[in-house]
Amino acid sequence: MSLTLEKERRLDDAGLIEFFDEDQSLWRGLAKKSYDYLRGNFPPESPVRPDDVWKVLKPIVEVSEELHNYLHEYKLKQKYWIDDFTDLVIDRTWADISKGAVDAKKGQ
Repeated sequence: MSLTLEKERRLDDAGLIEFFDEDQSLWRGLAKKSYDYLRGNFPPESPVRPDDVWKVLKPIVEVSEELHNYLHEYKLKQKYWIDDFTDLVIDRTWADISKGAVDAKKGQ
């Protein structure tokens, strides 16, 4: 559940990196809400990892009208697009969405 070069190239070829870039704030917001949900429900000292967020974010990405319309328009029917796009969102937003937790640990 991480973005590999192979997945990134496939996403780029399909135009999905540009699609992500066009509305980064939407995807960052969804990733941040997923991260915050886990942070609020995990035991206090437990780290939230990218794979944890992926499990929460993926069902949200699956039902995204924006992504659904894009995939439908370009006839991208394979199920791996959802997984790969979720990997992309986590990869491109992780430093931002997890920043508070890293800063909080440094202050201890």
